[in-house]
Amino acid sequence: MDFKYVPSTCPYCGNGCGVNLVVKDGKFVGISPWHRNPVNEGKVCIRGNKSYEFVNSPDRLVAPLIKKGDKFEEASWEDAYKEIAAAFKSVKGDAIGVVASARNSNEDSFVLKNFAANVLKTANIDYCGRRCNADAVKGLADAFGSGATTNSLADLSEAKAILIVGSNPLEENPLAGRRIIIAKQNGAKIIVADARKTATARLADIHIACNPGTGVALVNGIITAIIKAGKENKDFIAKKTKDFEKAKAAAAACTPDAVAKVAGIDADVVTKAAEMFAAAQPAAVVTSAGAGSGDLIRALANLQLVTGNVGKAGAGVNLLRGKTNAQGAADVGAVPGEGGLTVPAMIEAAAAGKIKALYVVGENIASAGAHVADALGKLDFLVVQDLFMTETAAKANVVLPSASFAERDGTVTNAERRVQRIRKAIEPVGSSKPDWQITSEIAKAMGHEKDFAFKDAEAIFGEIAKTVPAYAGITYAKLERPEAIQWPEAGGVFGTAILYADKFGTKDGKAAFAAVEYKAVEAAAGEFPFAVAAQWPMGTLSKNTSSIMREWPEARVQINADDAKALGVRDGSRVKVTGKAGSLELAADVTKGIKKGVVSMPAAINAAAVKIEKSTGGN
Repeated sequence: MDFKYVPSTCPYCGNGCGVNLVVKDGKFVGISPWHRNPVNEGKVCIRGNKSYEFVNSPDRLVAPLIKKGDKFEEASWEDAYKEIAAAFKSVKGDAIGVVASARNSNEDSFVLKNFAANVLKTANIDYCGRRCNADAVKGLADAFGSGATTNSLADLSEAKAILIVGSNPLEENPLAGRRIIIAKQNGAKIIVADARKTATARLADIHIACNPGTGVALVNGIITAIIKAGKENKDFIAKKTKDFEKAKAAAAACTPDAVAKVAGIDADVVTKAAEMFAAAQPAAVVTSAGAGSGDLIRALANLQLVTGNVGKAGAGVNLLRGKTNAQGAADVGAVPGEGGLTVPAMIEAAAAGKIKALYVVGENIASAGAHVADALGKLDFLVVQDLFMTETAAKANVVLPSASFAERDGTVTNAERRVQRIRKAIEPVGSSKPDWQITSEIAKAMGHEKDFAFKDAEAIFGEIAKTVPAYAGITYAKLERPEAIQWPEAGGVFGTAILYADKFGTKDGKAAFAAVEYKAVEAAAGEFPFAVAAQWPMGTLSKNTSSIMREWPEARVQINADDAKALGVRDGSRVKVTGKAGSLELAADVTKGIKKGVVSMPAAINAAAVKIEKSTGGN
């Protein structure tokens, strides 16, 4: 019997937990703790713990497929490449779009970016997770000089107070949630703003059940209360920041009474939260990249500048990510070039007939709604590279089978900027290949062999280190240790754990306050009486993991028990959820753990307000 452990990185959320892949007789059979990894210290949530199940799924794609009529037929790689090369050569660059993935490796995204620019001659490249990340990243970059989270996840354990807005770490990023639990055990005060009584909210010393979309008003209210009480860090503001008066003036309208009115909370809660946060040093804020507009990120950055909570342990703006390489995809440039289109803009252009061909790598964009599926149906040519026959792949002309994270080498960069290895543990299923290799071979089929003659993933990373300043000095050899490297590498043996300890990354070295005004969100009223608090959706990997599907077999909509009673809806019954953009049917999760007038569900119809009706024939 051949038995081994292969150190790697979990393929799910942006925590980037270290895992040991257990390999028996050439098969990936389980996960073993990797205690030395500083991100999770051997702890793993159900997703990482059961990641071998999707890798071994019988539904994995194992060979290239070419659509003949309305059916797919297996094809050789050579024939698939010929089909793709001929189609791409017939379309002008600005009529081609490329969609990268935040769950693919840095090497995959780097090669794909160069393929888009140098072979397809298009600026239309974007990674799907950036729909959630773009505003957040820009907000941090404008405030501090870099669009990355400021601190290490481990720093949360050292915080004396933590404000959590637009995030539910204990369920969405569980090992970040673990750090919050440790902080709580160490005496930290926890403030959670959420319309739901989530697992995270149940930790809170103050749970602020604010209406969805009112986070900016709440944070501005806390800032205003701190300044009114004279608790701002005057020395830090004077020496290390600029434009404080502009931010102060913009936030001034958010008095406790004004916040209470829009957020549906008591005014004294705002004051209590401000007192608790200002009294603690250090204090951290936690949010998610998909929490909302860049205004929320800028407001949170303002709060940390007001209180001097940047550049030290236990503080900072901690931006949690939904996918394992959301940070890395942005770092290596899988974003629109000058004049290029974002993913939503590509979908609009496809619907209008302006985008003729699309190359989608590792993303199921059709799951975002019927409008995306309809737009894909109008393309002349669609290529999809993935592990499974997703809704997007089903619409493709050519489908190419990707190797999983356990079947390839590479790197991913987690939310705290830690660049970590993924390592090949088993052979790829069927004839599947790493995404960077597939893209390189398409480039060669189109006559660009010289520029894509990469020997392996390590050679590609060498090019990344040469061209991406934040990665300068990082090598695979330096990533062998479980601590790996947090970029920039120059910060020490394991890189830079905390950004801005000396100065900010702006041109003048000072952080910039922003004049952030609260803008009212779409009100829940009239035809659509329920505000929506979005849940994380189930993705391709989870849906192909049997243990997860046994626990959560379908999406559900959370409804307050009193609201459900008024609607005649029982727990588990089917309901029709309708917003301005469409409707869908879900099972009802009737609970007291959500605010009246608010429902929570996956953001499948992209609605701020909806109506709920009993489904025809439902119980």
